[in-house]
Amino acid sequence: MLDKIFGSEIAMKIMLQLFHYGEIYPSSVAKDYQISLSGVQKQCQRFEEAGILVSKLVGKSRIYIFNKKSPSVKPFIDLVKIYYDGLSLEDKEILFANRKRPRRPGKPILRKGQTFED
Repeated sequence: MLDKIFGSEIAMKIMLQLFHYGEIYPSSVAKDYQISLSGVQKQCQRFEEAGILVSKLVGKSRIYIFNKKSPSVKPFIDLVKIYYDGLSLEDKEILFANRKRPRRPGKPILRKGQTFED
């Protein structure tokens, strides 16, 4: 559904990764989903030009986060949240299989601050 709204599957995956992790860098998204780095970079630049994302350089990597200063971003995040919350735990484990840090074996994937009851 989100891929239809955003116009591409790459855009959907960027938004889901960003919502899940809080920040992303294009090479990580490209690696996680085996998609072209240039496609991810172009889509991130489009989101930045639209005011949805902001970026900063950390070393040689460009990190993207949601632009919390833009009034149009809150409804945008809410839309992504609705889709994210509707995903099953199995879907989340598939989408976010590549951990950014270690997790104990068998622990389900949950967002920061999320509980099993959410």
